Amino acid sequence: MRKFTTLILEADDASKYIEVTDEIKKMIENTIEKSGGEFKSFVESYIKNPDDVKIEGLINDSDVYDFYLKYRNQVDEVLNSVKFYGETPESMNIFGLYEFIIKGTQKAVNEFVKMLNETQNQGN
Repeated sequence: MRKFTTLILEADDASKYIEVTDEIKKMIENTIEKSGGEFKSFVESYIKNPDDVKIEGLINDSDVYDFYLKYRNQVDEVLNSVKFYGETPESMNIFGLYEFIIKGTQKAVNEFVKMLNETQNQGN
């Protein structure tokens, strides 16, 4: 029952963040278009290893920062839900405000991709 409830919550989260997940989906599709591959396998690879798998449009820190500025409310809300702000920057090896924003946004993107993956899996 708990797993079922979790899946429902994740699906609700995905619908709540449709604008941001649609944007990330487009970025992933652009990445696949340029480098080849399949959407589902790319998403699974990204979730497993977000440091090595890059999404076109979120590679450079400046792009990640622009993404944060555009979707800051959704990013902050997701980071709150995963208790990101409960960790100290020092414990995450972060020693500057800009780096904190970048790392936090990357963490939020990872959460949005997980939501996207759940949505895709429920559709199959």
